[in-house]
Amino acid sequence: MGLKNIWSQLSARFAGDSIDESESRPANREADDEETLSYAEQVEYGVDENDLADEDRVLRLLVKRGGRVDRETVIEQTGWTSERLESVVSEMEDDDQISAITVGRQRIICRRGFEPKGYRSHLNE
Repeated sequence: MGLKNIWSQLSARFAGDSIDESESRPANREADDEETLSYAEQVEYGVDENDLADEDRVLRLLVKRGGRVDRETVIEQTGWTSERLESVVSEMEDDDQISAITVGRQRIICRRGFEPKGYRSHLNE
């Protein structure tokens, strides 16, 4: 119940008017129905992979796998070519959504904040 509803009820009681209870309740829940799901909710509720943008598909994989995934797994799961993956990864790195790092001989894609300990410190960030 919002402050506006409380104020109108109190004003009506002191003025001696009766309050129609339907006015104090929301008329409909359309706004709630139109709310967008958070990214975690989309993953949990199973939004179709084909409906997602490339960046969202990568983020979904990262969320499902704890924030880090190797390059080969992304290619295997998405069916993309390495060139397409590199294009998507470079766009996402430019937007500060992910970090693509090399660990040993593997190329690892990490969500920001999920890089291995000490990784960001050597970049002076």
